[in-house]
Amino acid sequence: MSYSFEMDMPTPCPRCGVVVDLHDMVSHPNEFKSLVCESCHDAIEAENNQGLAIDSYGNKIAWEYLPDEELLEICANGELIATWLCEEDPEDSIKAFMVIWNKAQALVTSEQGGDI
Repeated sequence: MSYSFEMDMPTPCPRCGVVVDLHDMVSHPNEFKSLVCESCHDAIEAENNQGLAIDSYGNKIAWEYLPDEELLEICANGELIATWLCEEDPEDSIKAFMVIWNKAQALVTSEQGGDI
């Protein structure tokens, strides 16, 4: 048995090009007055909730915000080093973390005579 599904208003997603019904489109997380399919919406949200920073010593600090738990997971060079409660903007929280992280590394470096 074959089912035929016709859309009332077939619309291509501007991000991926997949055709979905206009009524199934959702608001773009970053762009006012723009719609995308649900898959692209979820992908954009995931992109918005993660980032990468480089500290004063060249370490890669990756972070991911988990909105359902209000947690910010922070990794240094691929290793989880901290989990912070984050009720506000995750980017502000990671900036505060980086200030503390860089000061701690500078302190350790000065105590070790310049070598970390």
